[in-house]
Formats: sequence, structure tokens, C-alpha cells
Amino acid sequence: MKFKTPKVLVSEKLAAEGIKRPKLLFNPGRGDFFNRLAYRLVKGEYGVFKASEFEEPIRPGKVVAQCGQVELLAFRGEVEADAAVVRRPGSVDFSELEFRYPDFAVDLSLFDRLLPSERKSLMVQLEIAYGTVKDFFTPENFFVFNAPLEGKEFMESFFSPEIPFPVREEVSGYSQVIVLDPSGEKEFTHEEVDENTLIVVGGIVDSSQRLKGSTRELLPEFKHRRITYKGIVSVVPDRINEIIRIVADYLTSESDLYGAVKRNLTRDSKLRFLREFLEDNLVRFLYRGELLRGLPEEKFRWLKEEFGLTDFFFRKAAKHVSGFFVFKESLFGKVKGETVKRKKRVFVLEELPDEEVVAKYP
Repeated sequence: MKFKTPKVLVSEKLAAEGIKRPKLLFNPGRGDFFNRLAYRLVKGEYGVFKASEFEEPIRPGKVVAQCGQVELLAFRGEVEADAAVVRRPGSVDFSELEFRYPDFAVDLSLFDRLLPSERKSLMVQLEIAYGTVKDFFTPENFFVFNAPLEGKEFMESFFSPEIPFPVREEVSGYSQVIVLDPSGEKEFTHEEVDENTLIVVGGIVDSSQRLKGSTRELLPEFKHRRITYKGIVSVVPDRINEIIRIVADYLTSESDLYGAVKRNLTRDSKLRFLREFLEDNLVRFLYRGELLRGLPEEKFRWLKEEFGLTDFFFRKAAKHVSGFFVFKESLFGKVKGETVKRKKRVFVLEELPDEEVVAKYP
């Protein structure tokens, strides 16, 4: 199922109360502060007073966020406010709103296999992932579990004075558990998710190529689902926080999974995918004794159009494969023979006309 974020629910409530431009009487916080504010309003930590009910005039502000019909104001500006948001209970009653969302958890059972540098990277990703869940859902929808004693001690040291999110021993009470796994038997879909679903990500950082495939070991008794872009797994970011952002975006938007993946592609994920793509798709030519690597123009155009790749990405990826050129399909008409080098098929060129070369990335 799909879910409305806290800020959508609160915005709908405010609009129903005739409030369209509430103003924060304090500075916005980090992340999606509108969503985080919505959570605290429903919890009663913050409140909203209509302008007619507030004890003093509300100065104009500027729009810092918008959701639906509601524009959230802050700071000094020229937009007139019709309500004030304060750090105490207000007159608008949000008690009817309920936040029911799936939980996200990171399984740390493989922590002992991580190197010291990987452990630090994992902690950073956990902190960002926790913030991501707060930006889409609530602080109550994230925790870590299955941490060995050494993992708990590392977290206590890293997050001093206290770990910001819950640490649990195990998981129970869920209608279903879904483990996000690049080798999962089926693709992840919102149709398998309900309000009592737990979505699990393995605590393996992106640099742990030696642990590739280890996610299969986690919670083998539950569903394992993969995230892809039109069937391509390698283009999906592999950082914990980025995976969670894709899933959270997908579960709270009208788009399909592929749209959520594409919106959240990072520079690093694009580069990693392009390097792997080139390794698998470059055509080898031999011309005047020199081994050349070429990419068919059709595939080059597809990469640019499908993922918005610019020359920056092709130049960076070219270093990984010792350079390549983009060629027209008609270049195969200049082939006079074939050979094999390092168990790779190589086409021997009779000539290499400039008009057959679309681009070069030395």
C-alpha cells in the first residue's frame, strides 16, 4: 500500500481548519522540517494558534516549505501569516490523526565481519538513515537489531552521549518481514507492504565487496526482495541510507519503483553502474597494432537518455577502462578479421575513419 506522510496529514488538517500560512516562531530544524514538525504537532510537543487566537500580532514571514494547500512560513518576510506555530500546545486539535507506517530496521548481525573503517562508515549511514525515516515517516519507525556486544559498544562510543535510535535484540509482532536483498527472488513492491510490515536492510557498507551476497544470510525465514531499475540491480545505490530513501520515496509517492530509484540516483551510484556497464559492453578493436575499446552509439545514447549521464560521467568512467571511443554501427563494415586477446573477442580494423567516431573519452 501507499502512505501519506505526516506533513500531508497535518497539512490536510490545517487546511480544513482554514489555516493556509502558519508561521514558525522559531528557526526550522534539519532535514524535512515540515514533516518532523508535523510529528511533533500530533504528539503535542508543538502547537498551532490561529492569528485571531494568538496573544500578539504575527509578523509576516517567507515561505520555507509547502505541502498541499499549506505554505509554511519562517523568518522575516512579506507573506502574511494566518497562524503561529509555537513550542507548546496550541488551540488546533490534532489528536484525531494517527501515524501508522511500516518500520525500517538495520540488521547488525554481520557487524563482527566489518573492518574498522567500514564500521565508522556504517555508523554514519545509520545516522543519516534515521534522519531519512524522520523525513518521510516518524522517529518511531526506525531501529537497529541483532547487534553483537562489540557492535553495541561501538555504537555507544560513536554516538556519545547516547545512541539516537532504539537498539533491539530481535523483531516480533509484525504481520510480515521483508529483507531488502539485491539477490532477492522477487522485486520489491508496495503491494506487499502494510502498516504492520518491517522492512530490513543489512548492515553491510558499500565498500564491503568481500561481503557481497551476505545479505542472503539475514533472516532467511522471511521474504527477500530486490530493488532494481527496470531489472538492473547494479544501478541502485548501495548505501543503507540511500536504499531507505528510495523505498520511503516509493511508498509515499504515486510513482512506481523505477521512478523512485531514478529520482534518488547519486553521482557515485551512476559512476559505479557506468564502470560496470562499460566493462561488460565495450567492443575491442585492433587497429594498426593498437588495442582500442569502443562503445556502440546506440548504447551510448541510451545511457545518456535513460540516466541523464553527462560527459563528466563518461570521462570519469573512462579512466577505469583505460579510455574508450563511441562508434557508429557502420564501423563493423571496416572489419577485416577477428582475433582473441586475453580470452576476449577482438575485431581487426582495416581503417578507422573519423566519421565513424561519435566521441572519444581518453
